Amino acid sequence: MLPSDRLPRFANDFPRTPALDALVQAFARGDYGRVRVEGRKLAASASEEDVRAAARSIVARTTPDPLAVGLILLAAGLLVVLATYWIVHGKPPFGTGAPTAPRVGMRVTPSGAISFRARLSRAAI
Repeated sequence: MLPSDRLPRFANDFPRTPALDALVQAFARGDYGRVRVEGRKLAASASEEDVRAAARSIVARTTPDPLAVGLILLAAGLLVVLATYWIVHGKPPFGTGAPTAPRVGMRVTPSGAISFRARLSRAAI
């Protein structure tokens, strides 16, 4: 058993039962998984109302903060939106792409002469 100065302050008003003391000790050690599982069992099976209320109270202290959960979900949603936008609309800035070679066009004139002329593609202009 942990000394009373190592126990959480909120547990000072809890009734002293072996099952509840074990939960408080698990909470003080940081074993929150055990506190959640055994605390729910104790809250459902205890015969005294004050023990059930104390078990519900200690289990409630192990749940995540709703504001933190909301902010994490907001950040994840923003990341998805920005990544989707970047994937759909992302293009390299003008002039940073690979240089394009001029296209050479062959043309036969009406007199039968063959002429070649270089044409720049629109991307190179």
